Amino acid sequence: MAHYYISKSGLILSEGNEPFAKEEIDATQIVAKHLPPHVETFRLDGTSEVKILIRYSCHCWTCKWEKPIHNSQTRIMDNKRPRAFDATRYEASFQLTALMADLAQNRIYVTRSDRNYGCYNATRSDESGRFYTAYFTIRRSKGRFDGIRHQFQLFVESAYLRSQQEQGMKTSLRAVIGKAREGKMVKYKR
Repeated sequence: MAHYYISKSGLILSEGNEPFAKEEIDATQIVAKHLPPHVETFRLDGTSEVKILIRYSCHCWTCKWEKPIHNSQTRIMDNKRPRAFDATRYEASFQLTALMADLAQNRIYVTRSDRNYGCYNATRSDESGRFYTAYFTIRRSKGRFDGIRHQFQLFVESAYLRSQQEQGMKTSLRAVIGKAREGKMVKYKR
């Protein structure tokens, strides 16, 4: 399968810088070069550490496809859902690897949907008071990536600026990892 990359202006280009010329492309064919999969090591307490493989969805730099607005763009297909390049999300996504690397120090909360966790750095907001927030899932997944053993896989499903945080219950990376070891999520309590 051919791979392409997304430019800062939203152009989908081949490794040889040839533009992608079709109406639609599978999101798995596109690489956001600043969001490569990587393994992070987190200290949970004074003695134990855990290695987590982190991967990123196209939802970190795309938005929902809206026909009148995005008609001139190539549709980026996330399974059967059409997405469109979003310059604001793309630009903000340059903060994402640092946000995930500091996961243990950032605010993590269980979303009301019970599907994923949200995290943001409470000390960093933009000029409009919005927080860059990432939504992720985590599961036990032993393996190797780039020669590094990992015990878990974290998938960032989406990330964008939010003016007010979603209602949720505060939790910690330690609690999230503990539940992932059991194949569960931290339960949302009202």
